Amino acid sequence: MKVVGIGKGTDLIFELPKAPAYLDTKAKNHYKRFGEILISGKKLKRIHLAALEVLAENFSQWEWAVREIRVKNKKTYGTGYIQKFNSGAKNVSVEVTLKRDAEKAIMQCFKQFGLDPKSEKELSGIIDPDQGDLFEGFKNRKNG
Repeated sequence: MKVVGIGKGTDLIFELPKAPAYLDTKAKNHYKRFGEILISGKKLKRIHLAALEVLAENFSQWEWAVREIRVKNKKTYGTGYIQKFNSGAKNVSVEVTLKRDAEKAIMQCFKQFGLDPKSEKELSGIIDPDQGDLFEGFKNRKNG
């Protein structure tokens, strides 16, 4: 692993370490794909590797859930979204729950890496010139 400086967690990574053995093949592919994207954008630091693993694993789970929903919906539309119990009760399917949970984790990782427009702006330190500075407003207030 090549890093800038000597072993600080905040050092940028320019060569992606091998994916951990506990990730399955699909998650390893996502690890590599997202890792390369983050490296090319100079956004991957050693301290972020655990978040990259979480992103890769959850993206793999999300893909699986989406596929399973499609397979069930091809048989009978809607069965991928809703499961029926013998009692007649209905609930959201396990696949929808897994998909939703994975999406939440994915979006959290995207935010950490600045991969969505809002967090990208926040992480880059760009301040909207049309937005006033709340602290400046308080600082300039007269006590009275």
